[in-house]
Amino acid sequence: LFDIHKSDTVDSCLSVISQAYIDACSTSETKYTKDTPSAKLLYANEMRQYKDHVRGYYDIIQSAPKLDNQEMDAYLRTAVQAAPVLFSSDGALYELYKYAVEYSDGIISALREHDLTDQALSFQSIAETL
Repeated sequence: LFDIHKSDTVDSCLSVISQAYIDACSTSETKYTKDTPSAKLLYANEMRQYKDHVRGYYDIIQSAPKLDNQEMDAYLRTAVQAAPVLFSSDGALYELYKYAVEYSDGIISALREHDLTDQALSFQSIAETL
């Protein structure tokens, strides 16, 4: 989902969906209180069902026959070759741009802390033009 441009409305809807997936995959039980964000309350009634689906999914994976290294290598090679068709580089670049703008100060500090002063200066000059 990070490789496409999305409106704020779509982004907030996807955030609710991703939080539902995170909660469904969590091994801890979610407690709903009056302080629970409303986005989580949207799927609270279905959470038990979602967790059951996740457990079932992992049960199927655990009982599936194991792949050998050659089969896995062949599958990954095919997936990598298909990747240019599946992903939008413009969308990925836009997400990198948003990340760079939001975290530019932290990135520059981290580069300096790791004695990468030249890279920090280069990134800082790029960040100033963003």
